[in-house]
Amino acid sequence: MRITVYCGSSRSSGEPYLSAARALGDEIARRGHVLVYGGAKIGLMGAVADAALAAGGPVRGVILQDFIDRGDVHHPDVEMESVDDMRARKAGLDGDADAFVTLPGGLGTLEELTEILSFRQLGLHHRPVVLLNTADFFAPLLAQIERAIAEGFVRPEHRELLAVTDDPARAVALCEAKVDPGAASKFGG
Repeated sequence: MRITVYCGSSRSSGEPYLSAARALGDEIARRGHVLVYGGAKIGLMGAVADAALAAGGPVRGVILQDFIDRGDVHHPDVEMESVDDMRARKAGLDGDADAFVTLPGGLGTLEELTEILSFRQLGLHHRPVVLLNTADFFAPLLAQIERAIAEGFVRPEHRELLAVTDDPARAVALCEAKVDPGAASKFGG
């Protein structure tokens, strides 16, 4: 199984987030899956890839050529696809995935999550989408989704399109289940 992980590449990521990224990368590799990610060697991206590689797992990155030119690309053990723009990068991350896990990150991470979740809502795919809610980072986002439901912008049944957990092993298990992740874990679960 190929699990695409969306996450931040900030050099100032805190230890709880780095630990969760390492545990997720280790779990993906230990269970025999392929990690697909944004290709950077820094922040949570670097941590998740380093852990997967250390556990002997295959890692595939999709990265902008500009980032390669800046030296932000991961080491040679990572199969790397170079792309020219963010739309191609997102297509590469999406096209290779059997499931998606999102760790904390910035605007790019939020955009990747909401795009893949909206594609699921539209029925364009039926792959698991899992939020790894380390240190309750995504509580405001989950509250906003609940408000959108309350205000009639999102149908209540769509809350079940996103599984939420704070446990990296559970995140991988939800990916492996290949069922509607909402059946196993709703926003608060």
